[in-house]
Amino acid sequence: MDIMGLDESWNLFKSVAFANEALSYEFETIGKKIAEKCHGLPLTIAVVAGLLKFKRAIEDWENVAKDVKSFVTNDPDERCSRVLGLSYNHLTSDQKTCLLHSEFFQKIVRYQRRI
Repeated sequence: MDIMGLDESWNLFKSVAFANEALSYEFETIGKKIAEKCHGLPLTIAVVAGLLKFKRAIEDWENVAKDVKSFVTNDPDERCSRVLGLSYNHLTSDQKTCLLHSEFFQKIVRYQRRI
């Protein structure tokens, strides 16, 4: 996987988080900081931007900006785990419940197929 430059990182982040919406200066400023903290890693940028796609409170973005730096590591497996953990930790309790139930039912279906 190639590392993206700052402009390319920002363009990916912006396209996922905002699609075609206009950006306020406040969101653009913090969004660029978040994209930079992702160190050009496309998966990280896409997951973080997707997480913020429906969050329109600047406080939510600031919280994510604080969290992003803590999961960037050189170990690809650890990095993936941390990125997905960040995404999970920012879900609502209803979304977490839904995700956990879907995983539970997938395991049941896999088990039944073996029988």
